[in-house]
Amino acid sequence: MDKMAYTLPRSLYNILEEALGSKEKAEKFAEAFEKAVEEIDKKAEKLIVEKKEILKIELKEELKNELVTRDLFEERFKVINERFNSIDEKFKAIDEKFKVIDERFKVVDERFKRLELKLNILIILVLLALTLFNPAFLSIIEKLLKL
Repeated sequence: MDKMAYTLPRSLYNILEEALGSKEKAEKFAEAFEKAVEEIDKKAEKLIVEKKEILKIELKEELKNELVTRDLFEERFKVINERFNSIDEKFKAIDEKFKVIDERFKVVDERFKRLELKLNILIILVLLALTLFNPAFLSIIEKLLKL
């Protein structure tokens, strides 16, 4: 046990030997001191691991409250998608109404075209009648027929 490998620096070991008065006492003190340091290291490491786990759990809980979960995201996306589908259905219904109105306008437009044709024929007939029954026109026709 004379030559044990200590983690203490040699200068510190020499100071202990000088202060305690013997090499054996210095070795026992150094050994006890190293064991105490090892125990402190073990306890510190254990506490660090425990604290790390606690912090990890706390951080996870805090992030869980702050971040959106996949289920919540999918649920809210589903609601938004349903709203868009609802709006799309309303636009389709409006589009159908516009198609009906467009068809009605086509019918009205066709009727106006027929009325326009009838009106044109009526105007031609009126002009023809006014022309044929006009005394000046009749005299011109008589003169032409007498030739």
